[in-house]
Amino acid sequence: MKIRYRDIQYQEEEIQSYTSKRFYENKYFGLFLNRRHFPQLTKNQERFLLKSFWQNGCICAFILEGTKQEPSLKQMLSNSSKDTLILENENANGLLLLVPFAVAKYDITDAPSVVSYINKRGATFIPKGLKIVNKDCVIGWAHSSHAPIRSLVMYYINRIVDVEKTIEMNLFVHKLPRLVVCSPEDKARVEDLMEKIERGEKKLFLDANDVQAIKNVLDSGSNTSYIIDKLYQYKQNLENELSTFLGINNNPIEKAERLVTGEVNSNNQLIAECGACFDDSIEAFCEEVSQVLGFPLTQEVEEFEEEQKAQEEKKESEEEDNA
Repeated sequence: MKIRYRDIQYQEEEIQSYTSKRFYENKYFGLFLNRRHFPQLTKNQERFLLKSFWQNGCICAFILEGTKQEPSLKQMLSNSSKDTLILENENANGLLLLVPFAVAKYDITDAPSVVSYINKRGATFIPKGLKIVNKDCVIGWAHSSHAPIRSLVMYYINRIVDVEKTIEMNLFVHKLPRLVVCSPEDKARVEDLMEKIERGEKKLFLDANDVQAIKNVLDSGSNTSYIIDKLYQYKQNLENELSTFLGINNNPIEKAERLVTGEVNSNNQLIAECGACFDDSIEAFCEEVSQVLGFPLTQEVEEFEEEQKAQEEKKESEEEDNA
């Protein structure tokens, strides 16, 4: 099969687009990770939980059988299995495990009632068979829509990357040299006129024969309009909408100073309501883990008001230093 240059060019464009999308996904995934913490879990468990919420939108939690009130837990597991298991969060109520799941049966409200654990790494201590929800295990959702966070975020990321590609295209157009179309008879007049313009001459004395030359020079730059600033503003608006969706402050202090109180309060209320779609769902999961499984799981969320207060204090400190 013969590979054409055009095919290679298309592949390079696809790679660049994929790289841009991965950059923005990692950016907002990092913001989502840093906003929520679970003190009862290890760092690895916490990251696995939030990563599952991001990719799948759900997770299943259960207590490993035989781990409640067991003084020789580490020794038993090391003797009975060769699997590596981190026990930094060993709890008197047992060891909490987090796994993806497959639904085997739904109840009349379309909620999963029977599930089976998905053993992604082939661990021997993960139980097999069907498990009853809210008895053997607990299911948690990341968002009130029960949709994977990534699928919701990628809607905005695809549009952001598309705007970036349009900005790059406009930058390329502005980098092009000025193209002047003229007849061989007008070429000398056009070249002379262009040289005078480039030298910055404020007065140009021309005769009637130079009319067409003037028209060609002026028309050569009339079709290129500068819209990069508008495209960049549109890109910023998309990023602000995505930050709002994730419940993250989308207004820098400098911009907030130019907004009236009603606009700021309305924006803050929308950010809080969008953040509650995540916080309430995850908090409900933590409560069910505590009630059904007896494992005291809690969620700590960085409040939006605290972030805004910290930014204001930082700005006041900078103003005092500059005074």
